[in-house]
Amino acid sequence: MVLNPLEKEAREYRYLGISALEALWGLPAGTPATLETTATLPELARIFPDITFPGLPFWDVLVQHQGRELLIRSADSDGDGLAPQHPLLRFAWEPGRKRFLDPDDLYPLLKEARRRSPRDPLPLEDLEDPLEAALLCATFPFVPAPAPEPWKEDPSLPEAFHRLLLSRIVTGSRAWAGLEILRRSGYLATVLPELDRMNGTEHSKEGHPEGNVWRHTLETFRYQKSPDLLVSLALLFHDSGKPLARPREGRRFDGHAELGARVAANALGRLGFSRDLIDKTTWLIRYHMIPGALESLPDHRRDPLMASPLFPQLLELYRCDLSSSFRGPEGYYQACTRYRRFLKKSRNRQLNGVPRGSRA
Repeated sequence: MVLNPLEKEAREYRYLGISALEALWGLPAGTPATLETTATLPELARIFPDITFPGLPFWDVLVQHQGRELLIRSADSDGDGLAPQHPLLRFAWEPGRKRFLDPDDLYPLLKEARRRSPRDPLPLEDLEDPLEAALLCATFPFVPAPAPEPWKEDPSLPEAFHRLLLSRIVTGSRAWAGLEILRRSGYLATVLPELDRMNGTEHSKEGHPEGNVWRHTLETFRYQKSPDLLVSLALLFHDSGKPLARPREGRRFDGHAELGARVAANALGRLGFSRDLIDKTTWLIRYHMIPGALESLPDHRRDPLMASPLFPQLLELYRCDLSSSFRGPEGYYQACTRYRRFLKKSRNRQLNGVPRGSRA
């Protein structure tokens, strides 16, 4: 988490809130990282070539740096308008001095929380703001008690605010907890109604004993191996087409994968996600049923999909989807076996000089 550009300029900086707590827990650094620095805005513009001014509350600039996003509060910040409310979000980490700063004496609470497992979170009585509660509970073993207050819509918030919030929450190790707080607070109903209506779409108990479409979606995050934004967004929207689907020829949610890809494209585009990420996410959603049908598909349909560089992520999406319904991993293992056979066949064809796409 050392930022060499600031180190080279001898500018002090420290990570705040979620980013500082990740350092305390020894977790991989998430994105966006949040930090403050003694560098001024002109200095930051000179130090970081890829910098924007998104008009976010409290934070001055958004920087793209080595594949990560950094939210930075500069020395030019005027006051503490809309500063984070909860004391945990004031916890800080100074990499240069290798020390934590705890202005609110949180160490006893943090010590207890670090002993907890993800399924035995520590209740916090002062998590009143629903978005702060969602951010904290999506990564760390906390639970708000009582429930946070309803979210109050703020039309002044730019699209970048919602994009960064969602990115942080879906890539947390307890993403399901943060997402449910967003739904219960009314945030999803306002900002992402495409997701909120999933809670009113029922599954059959035989096929999905875990619950309705929303409950099933939350359950998929419990099986994710790593906090990958692409797979996380695909998980979040993979069944978003079900509320729009209609029964046909015995299929309860006919065409829901294609419908879900369209829903995701519209929602993610509205929040300002990059076109490349949207295209990859919608590809995964559109084909998320394919791994379970590989054995029955003809070669001309199956092989181009397995040739995609996104196919490993598609298998991960399928594994989480399958596991959340308590159906066991057999279908996933069969899909992996078929994929390995395809890769071996492709390597042999290349060694023998057979052109790609040829049936020779």
